[in-house]
Amino acid sequence: MNDKSNSPAKPGSKREKIDKANSTVFIAVAIAAVVVMFSATSFKFLWSKMAYNSRVISAKAKARDDIKSNSTNLDTLSGQFSALDSSATTNSKMILHALPPIYDYPGLATFVESLAQQSGVSFPGSVGQDISASAVNTATVSSPQEIPLNIEVNGSYDSIVQFIKNTEYSIRPILITNVEYTGTSNQLKAVITATTYYQPARDLGVGKKEVQ
Repeated sequence: MNDKSNSPAKPGSKREKIDKANSTVFIAVAIAAVVVMFSATSFKFLWSKMAYNSRVISAKAKARDDIKSNSTNLDTLSGQFSALDSSATTNSKMILHALPPIYDYPGLATFVESLAQQSGVSFPGSVGQDISASAVNTATVSSPQEIPLNIEVNGSYDSIVQFIKNTEYSIRPILITNVEYTGTSNQLKAVITATTYYQPARDLGVGKKEVQ
């Protein structure tokens, strides 16, 4: 009776075991690579998400602080405005007449005409070139804007001198830079070059900001 357990292993069976082991190693390496790539991608996504959330939180915190600061400033300004408006010598209407928030050519011409009537001179109605088309209406930093004036009035020497005084002493700041006279002392024509101002309304710049 032959003993089969002592018979040598077939060469094919060792090759199969080696191939099987190699396949197992390859599969394990491939799975490990996929896991590493997935982990790296997930980490990158989570890190980007965390950084974005951090920027959003910072932006919200800044907006909250700005709102608190603006609210405090508004309360202070409201108190100051009430005190100013109750004054007999300086109030909001007087300030608006002195430094209007818009460029108003017809209103400016009407103002000069009232000064002419008070002074006893005739005023043709023009105060220079109308620059309404290029005038600044709002600005983030509000500052006075110049308005060039070229005013012609007719009358006696004394009445024209009175008009100049009334213009310089008027509630609206008007800086006279030059006066040209023609005619006689009883009937003069004066061409006055001057500058006045208006202060555009301030644009608070409230808007939306996308956090990147």
